[in-house]
Amino acid sequence: MKILFVYPNKEMVPRIPTGIGYLSAHLKKAGHHVELFDTTFMKCGDSLSGDDNLRAASLQVVNPDLSKYKIIEEDVNVFEEFDKKIMEFKPDIVGISLTDPNYEFGLKLLEYMKERHEIKTIAGGCVTTFISDEVLSNSCIDMICIGEGEEAFVELIEALENKKDHKKIKNLWVKENGEIYKNPLRPLQDINEILPPDLSIFDERHFIRPLGGNMFKMSTPMWTRGCLFNCKYCGNSSFINIYSGLGRFYRIKDPKLIIKQLVDEKKKYNFEFFFFHDDIFPLHVPEIIDEFCKLYKEQVGLPFSINLQPSLVTEESLAKVIDAGCVNVCIGLESGSPEIRRNILGRHYDNEQIVKVFNIAHKYKIRCSSFNMIGLPSETREDIFKTIELNRQANPTSATLTFFHPYRGCELRNLCIKEKYFDPTKNNQDKKEGGVYRSNSNLNLPQISNKELQTLFQNFQLYFKLPKEFWPLIELSEKEGDFSKYLREEILKPAFKYVTRNESIWDFSKMIQRINSRQNLD
Repeated sequence: MKILFVYPNKEMVPRIPTGIGYLSAHLKKAGHHVELFDTTFMKCGDSLSGDDNLRAASLQVVNPDLSKYKIIEEDVNVFEEFDKKIMEFKPDIVGISLTDPNYEFGLKLLEYMKERHEIKTIAGGCVTTFISDEVLSNSCIDMICIGEGEEAFVELIEALENKKDHKKIKNLWVKENGEIYKNPLRPLQDINEILPPDLSIFDERHFIRPLGGNMFKMSTPMWTRGCLFNCKYCGNSSFINIYSGLGRFYRIKDPKLIIKQLVDEKKKYNFEFFFFHDDIFPLHVPEIIDEFCKLYKEQVGLPFSINLQPSLVTEESLAKVIDAGCVNVCIGLESGSPEIRRNILGRHYDNEQIVKVFNIAHKYKIRCSSFNMIGLPSETREDIFKTIELNRQANPTSATLTFFHPYRGCELRNLCIKEKYFDPTKNNQDKKEGGVYRSNSNLNLPQISNKELQTLFQNFQLYFKLPKEFWPLIELSEKEGDFSKYLREEILKPAFKYVTRNESIWDFSKMIQRINSRQNLD
């Protein structure tokens, strides 16, 4: 059968939806034809200029000229392009991955298609799992897949192809002839039985990514699935509850299998860098890390980056992955206020643990980045400055900053609705600049205005990097008017550029040479 997947990426976030890649791999193995309609590099109405450009505008990164790599939005009619794809490929079924920022846009695409074609549709993705009844109630959706879909999707396509009953497949809810058939979840699959994602269906521009001021052809593999923690701002807590009693949610693939995947991807796609996107890179399991590092040095030999949770890091384990080729670590600082971190976010580690992990990175001279959020319930201007101060103390190479958004599935969403910080009946995610967590806050908080949050977001890097003698000028620049613009453009930004002149561009070649020389000695 022919399956067309849809990735409704409205805001040009150039990162592949790995879930679609996994489904494609399993469907192709079963003998089916898979293609993808991806809107990432198309102009989608009032979409923004892209996530990378938003980061650069707020001084979080210094990007090369992305247009040289054709990482731009093409000025086309996305709906007409979708219809053209349907006419050319003639799929038997259309599947769509729905996430919170692109939920409404994804539905509009399917509605457009349904007006013109009688093709079955199925929705998956985290939003579909969290609000299953709502998603299935849309007339443009015939079926939904809840939770992990590799086994369920293949069963569905086999049933449709052989004209067998598809209404009793676990993980699927099916709407047919006015009836809804809700099936239970199957146990979580053995991660070692899940195939590597099919990367061939994705636009190659997804793999051309900036890091440290340079461009790399990089893959974003995941060694693990799930998470060990129940952070209140993340949907993983809902997944843990949904899958209660159906297996271990956090799973680690056999090191030999992930190494084989990396070796194959390196050879097939000529990747230069691996940016692991695991929620938790498993530094906390020493025996697995030992095997991974040994095999990675022997067989892969490319620089890589990992995400870390401070409470799980030891110098011994981090030193091992650095020796294997890790040149960049991303660490969840989140908030500089211990009270906000503990009571609002559900992150249970202290400031000293955070600083300690960054100090290890500094000791081994690798690049490091902090993850930070502002616009949180009960967070004040003073709390945001605690986050700035903790970044100054930890001194990461870069500080990634986002606004908190109360996405479906996270515990904090319920608090925001209860306290009337957020009205879910309004179309918060589809309004201009409303769907991306780097554009603005969609909360109305009593203790701080959206305007002040926006100015703090724009000036966060200035407060973080410039000497405190500049702080009065930065605060003045938060006001409106020509003088404020003059301060920012003519004094503060040039000073920032000077202070960060040796940080903006990272040359990983010396690190790579060290890695290679160690491997040759070994």
